[in-house]
Amino acid sequence: MRILIVDSSIAFTGAFKCAVNEAELLSPNHTFIFVLPAKSTLKPYLEEKGFTVYMLPMVEISKSVKGLLLYLPMLFRNAMALKKIVKKEKIDVLQMNDFYNLLGMMLKRNGFKGKLITYVRFLPSSRPAPLRNLWTSYAQKYSDKVITVSKVAMDQLPAHPDTMFIYDPVKLEEKLPPKDYTDKKIIDILFQGNYIRGKGQDAGLEAFIIAHGQNPNLRLRFAGGDMGLEKNREFKQQLQDRVASLNLQDVVTFTAFCSSVEAGIKEADIVLNFSESESFSMTCLEASFYGTALVATRCGGPEEIIIDNETGFLVPLGDYNAMAEAILKLANDFELRKSFAMAAKERVNKEFPTHKFVTEFEQVLSEF
Repeated sequence: MRILIVDSSIAFTGAFKCAVNEAELLSPNHTFIFVLPAKSTLKPYLEEKGFTVYMLPMVEISKSVKGLLLYLPMLFRNAMALKKIVKKEKIDVLQMNDFYNLLGMMLKRNGFKGKLITYVRFLPSSRPAPLRNLWTSYAQKYSDKVITVSKVAMDQLPAHPDTMFIYDPVKLEEKLPPKDYTDKKIIDILFQGNYIRGKGQDAGLEAFIIAHGQNPNLRLRFAGGDMGLEKNREFKQQLQDRVASLNLQDVVTFTAFCSSVEAGIKEADIVLNFSESESFSMTCLEASFYGTALVATRCGGPEEIIIDNETGFLVPLGDYNAMAEAILKLANDFELRKSFAMAAKERVNKEFPTHKFVTEFEQVLSEF
């Protein structure tokens, strides 16, 4: 089949990464084409992998008056442009990479005869109820399949015969030597993710401050990008200002994303994910796969990846003391870190194998 994936990412995100994983895993049997926002920086990345890429001036609903005024006219304009792309590329399946993008619904209303798959990659509960209900209603009405990426996300949608869940496509492999589990004095902690409010870097920093007060051998590294957005730059600056105010610049550092995710995770002793809401969590999956001890919040998806007190620690949202306690337990107990890491690695290899996604997604396509 010829499958067109419409993704709204302007920079590298978990949702985009999963779309690329899907395309690469299924390319032996199908042809994939991408549509991205005009402001996206991701076109060269996809073209380097051999994918055809189109750009559209997508506009998301925002609180600004300008954004609201532009939204509907641009939605109609982009729908017409997308219709031409679909016709030119002889598309069989149109995939919207998240349910807030209404272009798929617009194409169906305009007579698109192919199949429509709509992904739900956010926890529905994380979005305002009026928008969430609107997006859900349109997705389930016009899509041939609505796919959620976790059980918790599916449970938050109205029951519907064409709504299902398939865990995100895992395309992980070890290119480097196995993780070195040698005990050491300095404990390196990694928090990887774009600087977006709600992703939990602020919680990670506050928990680290508490933990570092009890164990001065702790080190924290934030690795991520601001996606070129001013609000994200402001959030990162606030974190840096907080670090400077406590004179912790020598123990808390800020870097770009790890050039090698595998290397970054394997070099760390502990990985943190204190997000407020996750439909799945590729960060948790990657940390587990590469064998590094993990602490994450009970925020949805991580609870389906981590078995608390067996393959990692799950902590309550906003509870800095519980976060710090979990960090200290792992930091102060080498054998516990190693035990969690090895158990997590075994679990993700068993429960989230690559072939499982391929089989389940091919089954969806076969029904078309």
